[in-house]
Amino acid sequence: MDRFWKHVAQRRLCRIRWATTLQAVFLVSIAFAFSSCGGNSSSGGAPGTAQVAGNWQFAMSATGTSYASSPLQGGFLVEKNGALSGQTAFSIVLPSTNGGSTVTCNAGTATVTGTVSGQTVNLTLAIATLDQNGNPTTQTITLTGGQLGTDGAGNSTIGGTNATYSFATTGYANINSQLTPCGSWSDTGTWSAASVPPLTGGFQGFFHSTTGTVVNQDFSVSGTFSQGPNIGASSATVTGTLIFQDPVTLLPNYPCLTTASVNGTISGNTVLLQIFSGNGTDVGQIGQAPGQSSGISLVTYDSTQGGYVLHNAKGPGGGYSLTTKSCSLGDSGNLCFAIGSANACKQPITLTPSNLTFPPQLLGSTGSSQTITLTNNSSSQLTGLSIALNGVDSRIFYTTGGDFNGVANFSEQDTCTQQGTISLNPGSSCTVTVSFTPQESCPWLPQQISGNASVKGYPPALCPLPLTTSLVVTLPAGSADADNKFVVPITGTGLSAVVPSVAELDFGAQAIGEASPPQTLTFTNQSPKAVTIAPSAQPCIFIKSLVGQEQSRPPFAADGTAVTNGLSLAETAFVGFPQYSGAISFPNPFFLVPPLINAPTVQYWCETDPPLTMGGTGNPNFLISDDNCSGQTLQPFGQVGNSCSLQVTFVPQLETWLGAVSQATGLDDFLQLNSAWCGDANNPPEANCEIDSGRFPVEIKTNQPSPLRMTPGAALEFGTVLKGTGSATLTLTLFNDPVDPKSAAVTFVSKVVTGSDYLESDSCPTPLAPNQSCTITVTFAPSITGSDLGQITLTYNTPTQFGQVQTIYLRGIGQ
Repeated sequence: MDRFWKHVAQRRLCRIRWATTLQAVFLVSIAFAFSSCGGNSSSGGAPGTAQVAGNWQFAMSATGTSYASSPLQGGFLVEKNGALSGQTAFSIVLPSTNGGSTVTCNAGTATVTGTVSGQTVNLTLAIATLDQNGNPTTQTITLTGGQLGTDGAGNSTIGGTNATYSFATTGYANINSQLTPCGSWSDTGTWSAASVPPLTGGFQGFFHSTTGTVVNQDFSVSGTFSQGPNIGASSATVTGTLIFQDPVTLLPNYPCLTTASVNGTISGNTVLLQIFSGNGTDVGQIGQAPGQSSGISLVTYDSTQGGYVLHNAKGPGGGYSLTTKSCSLGDSGNLCFAIGSANACKQPITLTPSNLTFPPQLLGSTGSSQTITLTNNSSSQLTGLSIALNGVDSRIFYTTGGDFNGVANFSEQDTCTQQGTISLNPGSSCTVTVSFTPQESCPWLPQQISGNASVKGYPPALCPLPLTTSLVVTLPAGSADADNKFVVPITGTGLSAVVPSVAELDFGAQAIGEASPPQTLTFTNQSPKAVTIAPSAQPCIFIKSLVGQEQSRPPFAADGTAVTNGLSLAETAFVGFPQYSGAISFPNPFFLVPPLINAPTVQYWCETDPPLTMGGTGNPNFLISDDNCSGQTLQPFGQVGNSCSLQVTFVPQLETWLGAVSQATGLDDFLQLNSAWCGDANNPPEANCEIDSGRFPVEIKTNQPSPLRMTPGAALEFGTVLKGTGSATLTLTLFNDPVDPKSAAVTFVSKVVTGSDYLESDSCPTPLAPNQSCTITVTFAPSITGSDLGQITLTYNTPTQFGQVQTIYLRGIGQ
């Protein structure tokens, strides 16, 4: 009879629960009575309401000595009529011996069964393992006496002094081909578990980079997470979005990604998410699986004073890792995301904006400035901060003390520093003003950038090269992720006063005794002041051919003009600098002051065939003719006379053209235009006078020796073309030179066009017989803005040569 009335009372309680809306305090008292009515308990509930179904993080305190850490991690339980089922992840790690590392003996997913009776929870876990003979078997872990409760935040817990566990059998595993015991029945102790709320809802937080190209930069992140249903597996799915946005400017602030999606799992408080870019490419990872050694740390979902947060444990290993095209070296670092909380996962300071980019400006012009705001976000006073600019001296292209004058490209003044220290009250801000006065634009020769690997070997086509620094704010007591440095990258570009029409001249091949068609270079003054191009202070002395040297040529252009002028051709192997001593005289009103110390002077260096004493001709491979630049003054931009031009002809010389290097790659030299901008009679000379008006080399290259001749040269320059439109068609003529020593029928094997914005067609037969020509036509239709490069690679055979290559360079700019 007592059992009957108890059953009736229970059914009445179920009907009451479904029939009416009860007060929260009443729900607390009936929650577990309802759970026996047949439904699955949710993992939520009113504060103080213990729940059984949901995600649980286990902890085990062993009294034995067989395990280095808790064998159980996290998993999900479901409940029906007082019966529990589910799965949990486990990792049985043996303690280290003789100072060695720990060893994972067995890991995987365990099946969970159990009961809940009133407040008591008992669980049994079945683990797949091996027996002492190496045969598959099951190892059982029994968890008894757990008492349901809630923590201060209202989250369910299981624990209590009566909660114990034991291993019923011993499991084994093959470790290094040896059967090893993974613990025994004597390992007993206490156990507990804490429920983990669903990883669902909006969040805010940060990525703080510790490596890569954005090291020490801090990026605000927001987005949403959504956790999948509890099906009693060892984990549940998690999907979500990441949005990288400056909270003040509302502009994208992370160069690696703008938005991304995530997809992964949660098990207990361990979260593992893959990061996908907008096109669906897997570009990174948040967190790692327990026991995984991937170079990044575990990311856990934990209760803090500020609410539940997703974060890595402030260790040396970052919680996320990225590999994206936008970040060439990838990125990794620490993270902290506060779920539904506006107070957690905040750094003590913010720096706004997250980066500074100065517009390009002429060397010698008045500097420009931008401001960075430093704000104290914490609830306490911040003291002992430091502010510094890195790499501010003009040493990028001349690393032994500044490229001409040693004056800094960047400088800063701030309202933060008072009497040598920085102290900020809670919520207060100060400003850092960064000034940019560029002192350099490009190196004289690319190989002179030795000592700065980041720009070593950059071709002149990339000039002007960016000038960079960074504002570094260091906290004495660290930050929310134990990384105490915060960086704002700063970039600017210095513009030379005089710029060439093209940064590279490309010639095809020529035979000894031949001269290529001349190619024209135009130099334009883009500054508001006149610029003088220096006359030759020490003209190149060319030695004429001696009688009997049939294949050598005198240093004259095709029209017979002798080549002694104010422009020079420099060998790529030249690395020495003469010292500046004394004044250099220019036609009035231009002059140089003050003397420049330890910097290159206005000198002319000639690229020539090796001297006669070394078996060469002593003649140059490239001749400059029709020169109306040397010794001239270019008028300010927009005025008549602000440009000049010259012509360059390729005349191969015996020793260099037939040398091993040239046979494989052709020649690669550089033209230097020596100019100076220093003020005039109406504008007193400036202290930071600039030789070469910013310095730019023009690269001059040839293809390797071949019977194929190219007119007008080995490059087609399309200039600037409106994006989405087509350019005028340019034509290049190929001629099979019958005079070449290796002249023969040329059979084209392949023609590869690199660059999707270039459309090519040709009339070239195969084979192309000696003394026969054909044309290649190309149209440029840019799909991007900025520099848009391509090339045509021709591979051919002759009866005596196979796999020979000739290159045609394609250059255009999309606008």
